Amino acid sequence: MTKKITLYQAMKQSGLFTSKKEIIAAANDKRVTIDGVVTPALQFQFSPTKRKLCIDGKEISLQQKKYFVLNKPVGYSCQKNETEPYAATLLHTTETVKNSLFPVGRLDFGTTGLLIITNDGDFSAALMEPQRKVPKTYRVSLKQKVTAYQINALEKGVFIAVDDEKYQTLPATVQKIDDHTIEIVIVEGKNRQVRKMVEAVGNATTALCRVAIGNFVLDKDLEEGRWKEYSEKELRERIFGTIVEDINN
Repeated sequence: MTKKITLYQAMKQSGLFTSKKEIIAAANDKRVTIDGVVTPALQFQFSPTKRKLCIDGKEISLQQKKYFVLNKPVGYSCQKNETEPYAATLLHTTETVKNSLFPVGRLDFGTTGLLIITNDGDFSAALMEPQRKVPKTYRVSLKQKVTAYQINALEKGVFIAVDDEKYQTLPATVQKIDDHTIEIVIVEGKNRQVRKMVEAVGNATTALCRVAIGNFVLDKDLEEGRWKEYSEKELRERIFGTIVEDINN
């Protein structure tokens, strides 16, 4: 059975548009057709291998699936906006490929480290599924000396604010590196979660770096701002270990 995707996903994967706003405008202006029929509904699902998608009367194809690992530096955003540089601009590839890419999970403006950037929506969705509980490891520099009480509280789970609601984090694994540095492993991805957890135990974060996703550990030789391209198979093996599982199932 051929997989169907939404019209929005197909237009994003074409690499012809630099923003969601441009995609919406093209659809609303009746510039998009599927098998010759004007199709403005971006959530319309179809098989791009069986049906003909055209923009302004010209048939378009989807970009080849790409998988990049970036050591994100401070000062780059995981969202396209007009005020902050976008992390994907650090990749040396064509503009059409860049337009099709998006980060898998976000690192905030001041956080560094391991960031996967791809145009494979299935890979991203499966990796981020909450029930999969893929561990993420962060190295945290702390303003004050870490205490045994703080480590114990972080491991058990603490209350933080999520969408203006009180939320208790799932149990975490914490390793003390030195008096002002810990590594914490979480299986969730709430907004600014690690920083909020540290605040909840009465400390503060001075620097934060994601060093691993699953079994994929950030290469120490990959300097901030540098990147490396992987195949899907290699990336899955590096994340999930020796067992190569099909993340689309």
